[in-house]
Amino acid sequence: MAFISTEEINDLKSQVNIVDLISQYVALTRAGKNYLGLCPFHGEKTPSFNVNAEKSFYHCFGCGKSGDAIEFLKEYKQIGFSDALQELAKFAGVTLNIEKNQEEQKENPNTQLYEVNNQAARLYNILLMSTELGAKALEYLENRGISSEIIKHYNIGLAPDEDDFIYKNLSSKFTDDVLANVGLFNFSNNKVFDAFQNRIMFPITNEYGHTIGFSGRVWQEGDNAKGKYINTTTTAIFDKSFELYNFDKAKSTISKKREVYLMEGFMDVIAAYKAGITNVVATMGTALTDKHIRRLGKMVNQFVLVYDGDKAGQNAIYKAIELAGSERTQIVQIPEGLDPDEYSKKYSLEELSNLMTNGRIQPIEFFISYLAPENLANTQNQLNFIEQMAPLIAKEKSLTAQDLYIRKLVEILPDFEYNQVEEAVNRKRENQVQSGESNDNFIAFEEELYTPDEYFQPSPYLAQPSDKREITIESPVQRSRGEVSESQLLQRMIEHSEVLQRFAEDENFRFVHKQYQDLFDKVLMDYMTFGSVDGSRLLRELTDEEKSLYYQILNIDLPKEFTKDEISDLLANFSQEMEEVKLNELQQQLETAKKSNNKERELELTIQIISLKKKLS
Repeated sequence: MAFISTEEINDLKSQVNIVDLISQYVALTRAGKNYLGLCPFHGEKTPSFNVNAEKSFYHCFGCGKSGDAIEFLKEYKQIGFSDALQELAKFAGVTLNIEKNQEEQKENPNTQLYEVNNQAARLYNILLMSTELGAKALEYLENRGISSEIIKHYNIGLAPDEDDFIYKNLSSKFTDDVLANVGLFNFSNNKVFDAFQNRIMFPITNEYGHTIGFSGRVWQEGDNAKGKYINTTTTAIFDKSFELYNFDKAKSTISKKREVYLMEGFMDVIAAYKAGITNVVATMGTALTDKHIRRLGKMVNQFVLVYDGDKAGQNAIYKAIELAGSERTQIVQIPEGLDPDEYSKKYSLEELSNLMTNGRIQPIEFFISYLAPENLANTQNQLNFIEQMAPLIAKEKSLTAQDLYIRKLVEILPDFEYNQVEEAVNRKRENQVQSGESNDNFIAFEEELYTPDEYFQPSPYLAQPSDKREITIESPVQRSRGEVSESQLLQRMIEHSEVLQRFAEDENFRFVHKQYQDLFDKVLMDYMTFGSVDGSRLLRELTDEEKSLYYQILNIDLPKEFTKDEISDLLANFSQEMEEVKLNELQQQLETAKKSNNKERELELTIQIISLKKKLS
């Protein structure tokens, strides 16, 4: 931390209009009390970047980035805390004398790894756009349908056919320890070699747009280099089983549409982009993993698999359905064994868009073609196929859909009629009802439940926006009435010490949801230690998730003043959830008392449980 007091920091921030500051970098438009713009930290076409002028902070509802003026400068310019303070002071016309200490240099241990990758990406792009070898590579890319606009959008580059071009250019700027851990170099016999040579370079960026690695593709005929594509090896900032190509550019659209197209390669993603479909990501030379699914799972309701039409692609679809869960998966089958990029070239980008949008099928339709035995003339093969498909069809909730799938199955079975297949499905359905099986065809994936708008009825006690224009931004996930009340109560605590004091003295009070309780604990600790809650001081103790929640809470549009009735109403809105939590705890304590044969404690807890159940009924 730089040598400057919290009071000096707050005084500096108070002299700056955050809207004026951010407007230097982001085009902002007034929306009610706040200002909107396109987020500078992730690619988006619809504004989700919100600047709260009154409370001097920003929050992006697309990527979750939040902060004050200092945090904005740190993130936007990728600089440290001291440099951000100096930038802010310069903007305010104030002179600060700040010395950096060694701790500041340790603020982000991976900063230099990002910088090496960023500089390498710049060099690769310059070589592609400004050299003789680059001119030949540009011709190759143009023949592949990659225009200069696409090259700029994806920052595509070229690694020269030299042993150590990148190393020579970067070795004087970074320490050996950094270069050894960035994944761009190979070390052998006291010599350093560039890991990527004579390849078209696709930078891989994290969700904030920072370059974290590369994938290099051979491009010249007769190039016998090992592997059509090679990726950066695993580093502290790059793990290909977690990262997804194009995620930073697609994230906003994915969040809004609640669906994502999953593809296999870079060229497929680019083809989809050219076809006007932007909620697309790709794995990088690896199968879809549980990490990928969990990363996307809380953002989407639907996975759309657009894998290659060859046998390997179909095998990958089968495994991906099992991983993602069949109930929220659809498939786009590319005909003739083509991949999406090849299909767009053979037919047109419009046809690819139409296929991806209107040509989706359900997993059972895919299984009917994928699992069908090669020799369907054999009666036993047909019987085995029916036995394999019947339980999958029986688990389909819609009887109309079951009828459709049975008919599709009969179409390819030469020796069986509709009623015979229907009977097999009915037997499986009866067995499932008797055994209590669920309708999930595959392993269920744990996810947060999204509350549909029609079921979300705000309480009359909850604050409503005073300006209808402010409803242009919505939280990615609709929250329950209880959660909304918890967030509003926490805002009152943060902004009004008398509210916080009231609950600080109540040892039995707690929030129902863990994220609010965790933030409350830290707010209360700051208040108990210093006698007030100071945002600048508090933020140093918060995790990234807690910071985002803190700013979301501050952004709630509530009247400046509060009443006792308002606090009581907010409590009432989630009191039942609190009582249910208490009941669960008492029941757990009762089980413990029974195991320890503590009869007196058993009786005491039983009386409390009965009383609480009456209260809840």
